[in-house]
Amino acid sequence: MLVNRNITIGAHRTSIRLEPEFWVGLADIAQREHLSIDALCTEVDRGAGNLTRTAAIRVFIAAYMVRQTTQQPQRSFAMRTSGQTETEQTEAYPAAA
Repeated sequence: MLVNRNITIGAHRTSIRLEPEFWVGLADIAQREHLSIDALCTEVDRGAGNLTRTAAIRVFIAAYMVRQTTQQPQRSFAMRTSGQTETEQTEAYPAAA
């Protein structure tokens, strides 16, 4: 079953249909990265390439969760976009380390 939700990507309001599990995953990632779902989807959409918007979101969620489960060190989305180094991020947010 697909769930339809309205989101805003950039300045454009659109509708996305995803399975409930993907909506849960998207909300979880947004919370972890301290972003709104709209802001996260906007970033995913910017890097979508030739993928459809929903396909890009599904691939992003799957790839993010794989990285989490394999426990590969990764910089948070917020850190990548802020330009902070890992050391600066750890010093600013010691509880997150």
